[in-house]
Amino acid sequence: MKVALRDIIFRVSVIFTMLLLSVSYLKAEPAGITVDEAVKIALESNHDYRIAELRTREADEKVNAVWGQLMPVLESEASVMRQYAENGFMSLSDGQADIKFIQMKFGINPGVFYNSLQASKKSYSASKEDLRRIKSEVEYSVIRSYFDLLLADEMIGLKKESLEVLKVNLKDVKNMYGTGTVPKFEVLQAQVRMMNLEPELFNAESGSRVALEMFNHRLGGGRNLYTVNKEVLKGEVKPVICIEPDKQIDMLTSVALKNRPEVIQIRKKIEIAEHSENVYSSYYLWPSFSVGGYYGMTKLDPNGIDSTIATPMGPITPDFSGISGSDQWQNTWQVKVAATYRWGALFPSDSLRAQEREERLKVKEGEQELARLRSAISVSINSSYSKLLTAYLTIKSQRENVKTAEEGLRIARESYRAGVIKNSELLSSELALTSAKTSYINALYSYYVALAELKKETGIEDEKIILEECR
Repeated sequence: MKVALRDIIFRVSVIFTMLLLSVSYLKAEPAGITVDEAVKIALESNHDYRIAELRTREADEKVNAVWGQLMPVLESEASVMRQYAENGFMSLSDGQADIKFIQMKFGINPGVFYNSLQASKKSYSASKEDLRRIKSEVEYSVIRSYFDLLLADEMIGLKKESLEVLKVNLKDVKNMYGTGTVPKFEVLQAQVRMMNLEPELFNAESGSRVALEMFNHRLGGGRNLYTVNKEVLKGEVKPVICIEPDKQIDMLTSVALKNRPEVIQIRKKIEIAEHSENVYSSYYLWPSFSVGGYYGMTKLDPNGIDSTIATPMGPITPDFSGISGSDQWQNTWQVKVAATYRWGALFPSDSLRAQEREERLKVKEGEQELARLRSAISVSINSSYSKLLTAYLTIKSQRENVKTAEEGLRIARESYRAGVIKNSELLSSELALTSAKTSYINALYSYYVALAELKKETGIEDEKIILEECR
């Protein structure tokens, strides 16, 4: 009985401990991380990035496989052959056994080898650019999601701050109404203004929850493990110094056309198609050279020859083993050198010529893709840089505007308490402050998102190139 009671107590304590752990686990606050930490976490867990890494390694192995064509095939072989013929040379043997201790086979078409090697190298370079493309897309999506969450959280703070201001305003109006200083209309007006803000706060909180879920989804987490570090908003933004934006846009477009992964990928695609075309044309432009040979032992199974000849001296049996062979093991070797030319590939109807024409069409297709991408890059960089410049100028103007609006609200509040202005004018001052802070927060968001867009569009990591002074 005591043992059973002890066992029950132990199980209850275990269950209670697990419940406490699960509750603490569910209530654990997300850890605040920086933008760089968020990007690192996302890259480590992103499946597309991992797949691209594996494909890059596969492409590298394909290069090694082409180099492997220069390695001759070395092998050993044992075989038994049986045969029969009524007459002729083959009738002298019923078969043979061969042991080839070592045999070598090597054949190559110089044109096919060279162009296959170049195509595999270009494919490897293209796969590395694809890895870089996916990395830039992951970075951009994480940075955007990071500042989406920052913006959502800041909007909550802004709404709460405005709500507190309106609560204080309502309290002041009620006190003044109690002393008969203001009519009831102003009390109702202040109350309606405060109540109208509450749904905005609820929407902001809902938006923040959604942004937090999306941010952790981008990082690859199933639960809200991480949140943003708001310290990034306290620092000074890097200046965008550009007197002539058109020159900067042209420079960034030029950089993008040389450095963006998608552009390099299409160029590599064109080069791969050109080398593949040359691979098929090499079959009729070049002969295929081959070398082969072996060393081993052979044992014949000779068919006895009835070679008895009657002579005055009596019957004799000549030795024809030199022709029919003997059943003894004997050393054998063979060396073969050849050059083979495929005449059939000269005809336009040959399958190789069709594949050659197909690759030629792929070259033209790649050229059209490159022209289309160039046009799209120019438009996107123009748009992103304009956003960045506008956001920076807005940050500069709204930073001072917020201070002015705060001072204006302080003066308006004192003036209202002194009976100099109406409550509607006080509420207008509060609205002006809210508008200034909203513009400032939105400008900060636009600045960082536009900067991330430009890094993605240009394919560069160093943002100094984007922010440098126009030349």
